[in-house]
Parts: sequence; C-alpha cells; structure tokens
Amino acid sequence: MTEKTKVLIVGAGPTGLVMAHELARDGIQCRLIDKAPHRAMESRAIAIHSRTMESFELMGLADDFLAVGQRIAGVNLFGGKDPIAHVDFGSLETRYPGVLGVPQDETERLLGQRVAKLGLTIERNTELVGLSQRGSGVSARLHKGGLIEEIDADWVMGCDGAHSAVREQLGIPFSGSTYPEHFVLADIKLEGEVDHNQAQVWLAADGPLAFFPLPEDRWRLIIINSPPDWKGQPSLAQCQQLLNERGLTRLRLADPRWTAVFRIHRRKAGQFRQGRVFLLGDAAHIHSPVGGQGMNMGIQDAFNLAWKLSLIVRNIGDQKLLDSYEAERKPVDEAVIRQTDRATRLVSLHGTVTRFIRDHMMSLLTRLPGFEERLGEGISGIAVNYRHSPIVEDHAGRAGGLAAGDRAPDAPVTAARGGTAQRLYELFAQHRHVLLLLGDPEANMAATPPRYPEEVFSKYQIVPAGISGGDYVDRDGVVARRYGSAPAIYLIRPDGYVGFRGDWDSATKRLPNYLAALFPSAGTAC
Repeated sequence: MTEKTKVLIVGAGPTGLVMAHELARDGIQCRLIDKAPHRAMESRAIAIHSRTMESFELMGLADDFLAVGQRIAGVNLFGGKDPIAHVDFGSLETRYPGVLGVPQDETERLLGQRVAKLGLTIERNTELVGLSQRGSGVSARLHKGGLIEEIDADWVMGCDGAHSAVREQLGIPFSGSTYPEHFVLADIKLEGEVDHNQAQVWLAADGPLAFFPLPEDRWRLIIINSPPDWKGQPSLAQCQQLLNERGLTRLRLADPRWTAVFRIHRRKAGQFRQGRVFLLGDAAHIHSPVGGQGMNMGIQDAFNLAWKLSLIVRNIGDQKLLDSYEAERKPVDEAVIRQTDRATRLVSLHGTVTRFIRDHMMSLLTRLPGFEERLGEGISGIAVNYRHSPIVEDHAGRAGGLAAGDRAPDAPVTAARGGTAQRLYELFAQHRHVLLLLGDPEANMAATPPRYPEEVFSKYQIVPAGISGGDYVDRDGVVARRYGSAPAIYLIRPDGYVGFRGDWDSATKRLPNYLAALFPSAGTAC
C-alpha cells in the first residue's frame, strides 16, 4: 500500500527545518527526508541577520539562538593596512541589530530539536529518486537502505540545495555562471589585537580576506583568490601563508576546526513552482557569499511559504496565496544575486588605480548621513518588502511611511487592563493574522471590521495615551511613530509583513472583500 502524506519536505538543512517547524506547529502531517546520514558537522553558513532573528522570534526561537551566538556589531574595512571605513549596525530599528554569528551545524541542531519536540523525525539516508505529478497530488520514489518506497504527497517542498534532486526531476533550468576566483574558508582561532565584536575586512592587492566573529573565541576566515591548484582542505600553514603575503604578518592563525576550498556561483531556477512542487533556498537560487545572505534567504523563502501552505492544507485559504510565493520571493532573491555579484566584483578589483578609487569612494560614502542605516537595512533584510505582491492591498491614500507589503516593525505597548508591558511581536507570534486597529475607538464606532474565526486572525485595538476603550495603549508613542499617528487599520500576516493597510473607513468597505478573497471557506461571523 502506498504511503500518503500531506507534505513531503526534501532536504533537512535550515530551509527545510524551518518549513517543517512551521507546518508541524499547525498539526500538518509532514515527512522530512535528507540523503545525508547526519546534520551538518561544519560551520558552513554563519551569518544570521536581523530579519531572520525577527522571524525566529515569531517562531519562538530567538532566545535559543541568542544564547549560543556571537553578536557582530559592525565591520571594519581596510585598504591593505590602512583603515577605510567603519560601519556600525547598532542604529537599526530592531531588537536584533547587527549580525549574529552562529555556525550552521549549531543552527541545524537548534532547529532540529524544536522540530523533534513537535513530533517530527528527520528521515536520514533517504534520497528522492523519482517525482511525478498528477492533478490532485505528487508521487515520489524514495531510496533508503537499498529499498525503494513509493509515496503520495499533496505537496512537495524542494529544500535540497544547489544540486537539488527535486529541481532536476522537474527539469527546471538552473542558469547562471561561476566566478573565476577560488575561495578559502576556515573556522579558526586568531592571535593578535583584533576586536572580536567586529568583522574585519582587508581589501588587499592580491585579493580580499575577512574575519567574522564566531562563538568560543573563534573566527570565520574567508580568503578570496587563493591559488587555483589548492584542493580539499588547506593546511594551517597554507592559510597563514596567504595572510603573510597580504600584509597581515601580525596576525597568527591557530587551531583550525574546519577548512575548505571552493568555487562560487550565481544561479537561479527558471521558476520557483511547478504545480504542487516548490523550490526554496539554494534549490532555487545561489549567489556569492559576500554579505552572508544565503542561509537567510532560504529561511525567508520557507517562512514566506509555510503559512500560506498551512492555510491551504487546512482548507482555510485561497490558492492565490500559493501563487504569491514566487511573485514575492523571486524578485527579492534575484535582487540579492545582483547585489552580491556587484559587491563581489567590487571587493575583488586588482588594478592599482581602480582599487584607489574604490577605497576612497567607500570612505566617502560611509561618512554620508544615513548611509550606514540604509546599508544596514539592506544587509539585514529589514528593507525587504512585498509592496508589489498580488495579495497585499493599500488603501491609505497618500499617507506615507509604512505601507502594505512592508515589514511590520515591533513596538512596546501596555495592556489596558492590568498595565502589563508587552510588545507587538508578542501579539504577532500567534502564527495567524493579526488585525491592528489604531486610533480612538469612540471616534470610529462605525468602522467595525468583520469577525472571522480565531484561526484566521485575532484583533487588537491600540489607542494613544490618555484614551480609554482599547486593548493596548501606545504609552510611549512608538506605535504612532512607526505605524503613523492617523487612525488606521493594519492586517499583519503570520510572517510579520503588512497584508492590508487602510484608514478607518476601509474597515467596513475594503477589508471584507480582501478577507473574503483570501479566506473564502472560513466565512464570517456576525
């Protein structure tokens, strides 16, 4: 008898684990497989950016990562031996400014533990070897222990990396190119006067190199343009040789835990979805590691898609939710490929004149007002928005500031009854839509939004200080500063983005149609 499951997730790296976690917490039957015999045992991806930390908070995981990570507050940039610039990430408007350095093996351990607590087992040594679709589902062939298993799934998630078997089975092209440079990675200790709270980047004439802080007083060393004949795992002496050749003889390397030589690529899948099968993370896009975006992009792909798929599986949401995955994520992922490509080419310049111009331009740019903040928002993922998504609506006229499709910022609020201090992200972490009504309820009695079952959304009235009748009070005015001071309604999606924005009048005129289009089977309550 053929095994049946609601969702088959292929690949148990960070992307697949986030997808599994979000579906399992809604009680959705999943199978999570991976052809590797065990989780990652090397540091690999190390950077967790602010937006990913905010997503982890909405998943109830942020404290777990903070407990094991190394905060990276900024980056020092050198042109050879001379300082060019310093970029401080502390000004970001988030509870998680900067970058958190966490080795990938630790990331997979933490996510795996949470998935296990939800009752889901990772099926190791299990490889996808066949895939075919029909109208109502997907048939998959799995190879494990010399045996072939046939299973049926309603949906398949391809989270299986750059060499994705799911993508290959679908015949989706993975176009792009390979960079000419060879890269060296090392998880290592460093002896010398270097601030362990800051990343260090040297744009040496023979090629850039960088140190990124890790826990346990370790560093991630990245060296670009290593000798092309180096293979496998470079020795400590070889890595030290490259440092010496690039003018960093004052720094001594020690105790390498992991080293590797590799080439990097920039590629993207021709499409992120084919019928009931989706591609996420490296299966859909790969790019230069400059900026540390790779793992974060995969996690955001999964966090974007999981809540939509959950609503479909539970017969609450409309199919247009799934259609929005590629519309929302593909432009973001393609922009990251372009940006990291430009950054890689910029730091890899070899000519004396071009490097001189680059170094002086970087020095000037970092002194411009607001530059550090904009750069930080771009790297951190905070600036990502879905304003052009087919499932967001904005009816706030010419009102500026926060718009539908934007990331919903956090803010402190006070419970109207009891005076308990809370934050908006505590309300958003319910794994469902949250409707925020901002303003004086007495002045807007006619604007009563429709009532839906709690599994669709919860509703909170937030009033200014001195106004009664709300659920929460914006006592410090931070909600007004970040969401606007005019009376308004915001529907916040489970992934922490604004799905709908409008003035009070929209609550009775526009919002019901928006909800009915996304949740046609949920119905309204009087």
